[in-house]
Amino acid sequence: MLLWHGDAVVHGPNGSPFSTSEYEHSSIPATVKKLFNMSSPFLTKRDEWAGTFEGILQTRTEPRTDCPEKLPAPTRVRKSEPNEDAKLSEFQQELLQLAAVLKGDHILTSYPDKIGKEMTVKQGNDYMEDALKRFFEAGLYAKSMGVDEEQIVQMRPSLTTRPSTPTTNQP
Repeated sequence: MLLWHGDAVVHGPNGSPFSTSEYEHSSIPATVKKLFNMSSPFLTKRDEWAGTFEGILQTRTEPRTDCPEKLPAPTRVRKSEPNEDAKLSEFQQELLQLAAVLKGDHILTSYPDKIGKEMTVKQGNDYMEDALKRFFEAGLYAKSMGVDEEQIVQMRPSLTTRPSTPTTNQP
């Protein structure tokens, strides 16, 4: 990864922290850890290995003066209200896939045929809101039962509030 810094292109971290280290996305948490002298362990081996940006960030001797004092007001992207009866876009379907994992529906035989592809924007929004609500409720319930928070990663349908009729039996 090449970085543009002022008038120069920075090619690499010059062997820090390891001789093979490179700049990459994990350089961001590695740099934060180093700049703030955090004693906590690295998140992963990847950010432990990644080159850090502190040499670039710490070259300035005085604050910048070209920063805006006030950001411009945002403009509306859409001129009208959303079309809740429209079919979901490919991106919206991908978001629903994430919601299905939160809800635990991704392991059901009806997935992915009944979730996303034929839903309207309104149905998709309702599904996602329900998925988040159930995920948070199940997490709170698991915590109240003494489950370690680090173990609450992926929900199963048995841990979420399910309708009495299984989804797989519905037409």
